[in-house]
Amino acid sequence: MKKCKYKIEFTFSSRDDMRKMKKYILDTFKYRELGENFTRKMKEATEGLKTLPESFDKIGLQYRGYGIRLKLYRKYLFFYVVDNKTKIVTILRVMQEGMDWQVVLKRWLKENE
Repeated sequence: MKKCKYKIEFTFSSRDDMRKMKKYILDTFKYRELGENFTRKMKEATEGLKTLPESFDKIGLQYRGYGIRLKLYRKYLFFYVVDNKTKIVTILRVMQEGMDWQVVLKRWLKENE
């Protein structure tokens, strides 16, 4: 039986989150390879969502009628929704562990209703 592949899409906010993290790494450590490693880690983190997007738990919040799920990858938090009809996983936000993600995410949801 062939596994169904989902397409990964990123919101503007999630791309901005990752861009800011990478800029911080480059500005702080002045070492391009660390920045490239960060980009590779972000890609690795989302690859698994292509085949098993519902393997991570919902967090009790909704985005446009979809339950938001959380994937922890190393020290990064990926918040995403799954549309089974279109086979699309949308990455909403990417944050670092230790952030008060509930406050940030709730504020973002209110702004993006």
